[in-house]
Amino acid sequence: MARWHSFHSLPYVPQVATQKSSSDEFMFSSMVASTAEDLEAVKQATRSVAPEVNRYTISMLGADPCSSWEATIYERYIGNGFEGVVFIQEEDSENMKYLASLLLDNSVMTRDCLLEPFSSHTPQEVDDITSQVVDIIEKNYIHFPKHDQWFTSGGKQRFADRVRYHVARNIPLEFILPAFPVKSCNPDKTLGKSPDKAEELAIHSMKIVADLIKAVYAPGVHYNVVSDGHVFSDLVSSDDAAVDSYGEMFWEMAHNLYPGLVNFFRLDEFLLDNHSEDSIAKLISNTDVDHPVATELTTHAENARRALMCLFGCDDSTVTKEIKEDPETRNLYRGFSRFMLEDLYEHKSCKNLPSKSAKKKLCSQVAFLTILRNRAYSAMVEWLFPLQLRISIHPHPNRGPKYGINIIHSSLVAAQHSSEEKNFHIPTPWHNTVVELADGKFMLLHSKVIRGSSMHTGEMACEQLELSQQLLLNREGYRMTLMRYPDGRPSHYRQVSV
Repeated sequence: MARWHSFHSLPYVPQVATQKSSSDEFMFSSMVASTAEDLEAVKQATRSVAPEVNRYTISMLGADPCSSWEATIYERYIGNGFEGVVFIQEEDSENMKYLASLLLDNSVMTRDCLLEPFSSHTPQEVDDITSQVVDIIEKNYIHFPKHDQWFTSGGKQRFADRVRYHVARNIPLEFILPAFPVKSCNPDKTLGKSPDKAEELAIHSMKIVADLIKAVYAPGVHYNVVSDGHVFSDLVSSDDAAVDSYGEMFWEMAHNLYPGLVNFFRLDEFLLDNHSEDSIAKLISNTDVDHPVATELTTHAENARRALMCLFGCDDSTVTKEIKEDPETRNLYRGFSRFMLEDLYEHKSCKNLPSKSAKKKLCSQVAFLTILRNRAYSAMVEWLFPLQLRISIHPHPNRGPKYGINIIHSSLVAAQHSSEEKNFHIPTPWHNTVVELADGKFMLLHSKVIRGSSMHTGEMACEQLELSQQLLLNREGYRMTLMRYPDGRPSHYRQVSV
């Protein structure tokens, strides 16, 4: 299956090998003709002013005049041209139509990006700006894990190519960050269910990076936070309503701190908005999702999860085979299993099980489902955001298309190392609590560690500190005080003089 977007009669038509006429004087969506007569026929065939998505089949012509193949186009008129999606080797026309409409409805930035005229920068200026921007991101954002491939396997160059695409058009860089799902249900990790100082630090970090980039590239950056809350909430014992509340509060916090810096999107907005109840019901009629952990579900979120797995999910057998044969997938599965055991150990679904082995079995099942859904969600994000800069709170080899980031900027924290990397995520605001040190720097740690209760003892003491971190946290002459927002919600801990 291949896809492309076409907005105007652009010389840039990604992902489809076709021949084109030299004429660029009119707008159409299907760059498939090899002669002027064929071009005019295609132009007439694609004309429509109806707002709905139109579907038709055409014959695609290859570079060799004797080669051709059938393709299905879904297209709509947008007032000054057409936009469309091409599917080759179509398997399920109803699902394909739904997928096409998702892309045409939701693709953030893509339409404006392709409609935007190229900048007046010379090729050398584009290269120079791209190099400066990539260096800023490398020094201030990229997380370099063990066995990193940013420098060794073309990862940096692939990232630079995405940056150059934006710079050549003089448009803001668009970051796509699947993150900020919901606070962990584990009270030994966080202060509560609401965004707090930890989320504030993440937003401040976005602003730091944005300002550094804007100093060398005037259009700057936008952050598109694509919340994965409802993708996994039922697997990590968070009620759907809690996900909605957290997301609304996070977006309000980001908007109040830096208006226009962050866009926030939910799963149901992508998959269910602009679709009738009948079309949604038909789509998900043969798709169910498992719920091994007790949570309170909402119909809207559950429909979105089922739509996600119907449209983008893969077979269980594929993941099972990769866990057995691929070391990277196997390590991911083990990391998720450890993480789930930490987060769910005191949850009723796990706590009431008769043995430790039973608990581990449940958490392994949850880890497996997490990988399945994570793959589906990654596929959806790639589908909806094909041109943007994909960043992640999970460590990645950084060879592309995903790049791991330190979500809290190094200038704000006293220490960044954390044992949480063994669970395949970089320390995040929703799995941690902030302590503000006497010198104004911050640490992200599990709340149990900050409180000092059972430090380093007990099987489920999640965070293990290095000596330098212990000295910072337990410096003499200071005690911990819980800071609160004006409405009484807990914000973070602060070191204050005794």
